[in-house]
Amino acid sequence: MRATCAAAAAGGTATYVRETMHTLPDGMRLELLHQPASSPEAARPPLLFIHGSYHGAWCWKERWMPFFAEAGFDCYAISLRGQGRSDCRRSDGEKIRVSGDMASLTADLAHVVAALPSPPVLVAHSFGGLLAESYCTQLGGSAPVPALAGVAVVCGVPPSGNKAIVGRVFKKSLVLAWKITWAFVGKSFARSLDECRFTFFSKDLPRGDLIRYQRQLADCTDVRLLDLAALNKALPLPPLPQEARMVPAFVAGGTDDVVVDWPAVEETAAWFGVQPVKWEMMAHDCMLDSRWSEAAASLRDWLTTPTARQRAT
Repeated sequence: MRATCAAAAAGGTATYVRETMHTLPDGMRLELLHQPASSPEAARPPLLFIHGSYHGAWCWKERWMPFFAEAGFDCYAISLRGQGRSDCRRSDGEKIRVSGDMASLTADLAHVVAALPSPPVLVAHSFGGLLAESYCTQLGGSAPVPALAGVAVVCGVPPSGNKAIVGRVFKKSLVLAWKITWAFVGKSFARSLDECRFTFFSKDLPRGDLIRYQRQLADCTDVRLLDLAALNKALPLPPLPQEARMVPAFVAGGTDDVVVDWPAVEETAAWFGVQPVKWEMMAHDCMLDSRWSEAAASLRDWLTTPTARQRAT
């Protein structure tokens, strides 16, 4: 286990991120970061951050984990199989080609949730949002997953997947559709700062930050997070079961997000039965973008305001 120092987002207090590995039943290990709350509040649940494609636990470490640790939340962030510093080879040495499907990744997530000291709030981004949604469909089922204290989907893929998003982009602009497709299929963001900014960040993100983030993105694994062909066969997700409808939910997205558009955010919010939160001038990587603190503050306010966390019935 390693511990690295991180400056807390509020007040600059030095805190420590513990870098550990979580071992799954088949022996593969997931990278698990843990930043303890700077002032623990007994009533506050832990937060478990889940990344999307071409990201890892690292994307939460710089901004959101220190921010929420300072707000009194125990913060955890995982890298899914084959992503970040998680294992990408099986016990026989064979390298995996894809992290998994919705069923296997949901099972991995459930194993991590079960190991936490109390039920967490899942905070999920991009394709990680779809994984959190899949998890919620199994709450209270015949083989139920461990309980949650809440779920927050930020700039997340909706329960129908990304096919409708792609269709809307094609109708809007073939050039825009090509740029987004090439960014994810050809990893253009890894070779061009302009393409990296276009895909994930706002125009006013400082160049120094953009360079650092692009290096992290460019160093991402070549293991695919999901097989899209197999994924599409499993979608759309079924409606939420009754037990999941009792779990507080927060759904938000950015007006400048070219990856997950606003209609997709509205779809996710409707599926959960809540009103979406709109982040103005926010690009896809809300946890790192120019106005990351505004997004984090709105989620913190929801987490710490009991009336805001009440669910629609």
